Amino acid sequence: MDVLIVDDEDHIRKGFQRALERAGFMVHTVDNGLAALAQLQDHEYRAIVCDVGMPFLKGNNLFSEMKAMFPDAARRVLFVTGWADRDDIKAFLEQSGQPFLAKPVDFTTLVAAVRRVVEGRG
Repeated sequence: MDVLIVDDEDHIRKGFQRALERAGFMVHTVDNGLAALAQLQDHEYRAIVCDVGMPFLKGNNLFSEMKAMFPDAARRVLFVTGWADRDDIKAFLEQSGQPFLAKPVDFTTLVAAVRRVVEGRG
């Protein structure tokens, strides 16, 4: 699999998946951070598109787990969030050092950002 999408909103997951598949990526999707950790145990992804606000394991906690368990994968995360204007989310995104997009995300912008992550240009 090329790209893992982690988002609890079904319509967003499906929209991201369609856009990335049209751009030539193979895509796997999960709806929470715990499922993402399970996928990372068995698969290597070239990019991980990760929502910040999810049930079970929020994006920031998933990122912490990834850094400890899968450091290479953690360097390939692209965060997406509808809460980019919240101070705590801003602080996390800045501290993470990872690229992010604010929802709603234009599909052309998403594809370009994923390509940058895959190419190692974040």
